[in-house]
Amino acid sequence: MKKNIVYKTEEFEEFKKFALVLIVVIVLIAGIYFLSRVVIKNSAPDLAYQTGSVQTDIAIVGTILNEPEDTYYVLAYDSTSSKALAYLTYAGYYKDNQKDAVKIYYLDLNEGFNKDYYVKENSNPKATKISDLKMLDGTLLKIQKGKITKYLEGTEKIAQELKVTEEKE
Repeated sequence: MKKNIVYKTEEFEEFKKFALVLIVVIVLIAGIYFLSRVVIKNSAPDLAYQTGSVQTDIAIVGTILNEPEDTYYVLAYDSTSSKALAYLTYAGYYKDNQKDAVKIYYLDLNEGFNKDYYVKENSNPKATKISDLKMLDGTLLKIQKGKITKYLEGTEKIAQELKVTEEKE
């Protein structure tokens, strides 16, 4: 019978220690990974992915002449005023009841970028540039090919333009 003689060198012993440490580290990392997946899954089971949406009918004064449509309305109103709901109702009625309704963009005069164009009196219905624009609460602008073609103020004129009629029961 032959005997195999095994020589243990210092390098072999270092390699064994290194391999053992490497295996322990890999096992620990894998254990932490799987443990965290279980904990996260159990702590947030009702969370679902939510898709975001972009609000495409809100405008700011600086962009009202640059919208993609050839013809559209911009309804400028103060969202904190008592007439705000009336203006929004007129716009909703128009969209729901007109076959060829053009798009309406909503411009809240109470928002940061729009506040400089909101006045309580002395509006500027003849403005041709954004910098000259001064609007009252309840202003409807009709924009055609990047130019203001109509400037209407007040609930009566807006209702008339948007063909809002009183329904009789």
